[in-house]
Amino acid sequence: MGRPTESVFQSINASFLKTHPMRQINSNICFPVIVSVLLLISCNESPTSTTEKVAVDTVQVATDKKVSPVPEYDPAMDSYVLGGKAIKKLGDTLGVKVYEFTAKPGETWALHSHPDHTAYILQGGKVALYIKALGRQDTLDFPTGMTLISGPLSDSGKNIGKSTIKMVVTDIYRPRSK
Repeated sequence: MGRPTESVFQSINASFLKTHPMRQINSNICFPVIVSVLLLISCNESPTSTTEKVAVDTVQVATDKKVSPVPEYDPAMDSYVLGGKAIKKLGDTLGVKVYEFTAKPGETWALHSHPDHTAYILQGGKVALYIKALGRQDTLDFPTGMTLISGPLSDSGKNIGKSTIKMVVTDIYRPRSK
């Protein structure tokens, strides 16, 4: 005996549903109800488990609320303003300034401030860098291709190498809560 054709199943199913209309309603409702229940169960995370995830994923630093862990940014000492001919503006929009900084061998740059910022070294070299918050000068090698990411700081320096140093600096101006 061969397999029944699809039309036979359709006629059996149609005649069954005509005689049992409640089954058709139940089958139309069951799927959305099951999906809704599964979504509710999957979205039902307790605050404790979310906090635990945050604690695992992030490093939390305990600080005194009166003392900011980030040094104060001084706009009067802005590197973009004080940079002079060493600065070539690349962009300035939406609270972000991007510029190329160039220092030839032996050139110095005066004490200035950065907000949150990044630097990408286009041409590397050796720098004597003074960071005000540390109160000392360090000799640093900036290799080509190196990226720096920093919060606000004040610094000055001198190119003590034999090559011209070029870097793209991105200063990010954003409000800070006190």
